Amino acid sequence: MLEISRQEFNGIPCIVMRDTRAQQAPVIIHYHGWTGNKGTVDSPDGSLAQLASAGFLIVAPDCFEHGERQTDAWFRVQFNGWAFICHAMDRTRQEAGGLFEAVMALPYASGRNPQVTGGSMGGVIAQMVFAENSAFASMVSVVGRSSFYQADEWCREAQAGTWCDDWCAEYATQSHPERFTDRPLLFIDGALDTDCPAATNAETARLINELGGRAEHFVDPEFGHGFSAVMRAKFVNWLIAHGGPPLV
Repeated sequence: MLEISRQEFNGIPCIVMRDTRAQQAPVIIHYHGWTGNKGTVDSPDGSLAQLASAGFLIVAPDCFEHGERQTDAWFRVQFNGWAFICHAMDRTRQEAGGLFEAVMALPYASGRNPQVTGGSMGGVIAQMVFAENSAFASMVSVVGRSSFYQADEWCREAQAGTWCDDWCAEYATQSHPERFTDRPLLFIDGALDTDCPAATNAETARLINELGGRAEHFVDPEFGHGFSAVMRAKFVNWLIAHGGPPLV
């Protein structure tokens, strides 16, 4: 039976999904995108529910300044959007260690093959979290730009020389491929995506694999910045293959 609940870990509201037939379930922590949220008990993400039905313990947190955690500070996005986004991503990154420990302490959480995933902004967060936590066995980033820098030329010029550029240089996957050579990871992109061009993650995967890594890159040739049925199938099948859930 699929059990879906809202729980809080270290003050972070999350949607938690698991199949009660699995006494011990491998963990997947999934971070949502910039305009998204963790979902609700009544309306969970279909792919995450599918993974829970395979025997995973799914935990989808609200990122900082998103969903239940959104504050009136959102007005700042009108004036300095990329700085606001970087701040939200970094706060979520800082919280990730405590969230992971709290989830792994659950009595039905298996210590075997925990994975981290995310879409768009959440994909960027997943990349940072993966690099900082060696306990994660693998990672999937869906339309998450591994350079971290804004694609829009006007925004890039506006942020040039600010702390955002320094932050991107410190944490961007493409700037530090050596941090990603020890475990498998997957980048998923849409070929028609102009916000996060597939070529960016293709180059990052190449740099990682040049150093002996195990990066894969999957592209839906007919889709843009989103999560198509083809992308979802790859997402689910890859996570099952690398997580070994008990109910497949």
